[in-house]
Amino acid sequence: MTTAAGPAYRPRPSHEPRPDPRRRLRAVRQGRRVRRLPFIVLSALIVVAGVLALLSLNVNVNQQAFAIAALERSNRDAENRYASLQADIDRLKAPDRIAREAARQHLVLAGRPRVSTWPGSRSGEATSPGAATSPAAPGARDSDDASTWSQDPFPLKQYLAEP
Repeated sequence: MTTAAGPAYRPRPSHEPRPDPRRRLRAVRQGRRVRRLPFIVLSALIVVAGVLALLSLNVNVNQQAFAIAALERSNRDAENRYASLQADIDRLKAPDRIAREAARQHLVLAGRPRVSTWPGSRSGEATSPGAATSPAAPGARDSDDASTWSQDPFPLKQYLAEP
C-alpha cells in the first residue's frame, strides 16, 4: 500500500528498546473483597425510611383535607344561617308589618311635636331645661341689656318651694 507520497503507515523509530512483555506482567495478591451486606442493609433502611416519611406525609395531608372540608361545611352552614336571619330582619322591619302590628296593639301615629314653655321663660321663647342661661354660652342671645343678668338663674325654684 504505497502511494506517490510514500507508504500509508510508517512506524516511528524509537530510540528506547521495547520492554519485554514478560516484565510488564506481574502477579498481584488477591485484594480484600468488599462486603456487600452493610451496603444492602443501609440502602434498605434508607428506602424504608423514605417510604415511611411519604406515608406519614400522605396521612397528614389527608387529615388536613378532612379538617378543611369540615370547616368549609360549617362556614356554609353559618352563611346559610346568616342569610336566614337577615331575611327575618328584613321581614320584621317592613313598614307594612310595623303598621299592622301597631294597629293590632291600638297604637296611633304620633302627632306633630309641640314645644312647651318652661316656667319662668318669656312668652314666645321656647327653652328647654338644658338651655344656656349665660349670655356667653353658645346659642345664647346677643343682648347687652341688664335684664338678662337680673333673671333668676333657677326659675323652677319658686314652683318647687310652693306647697
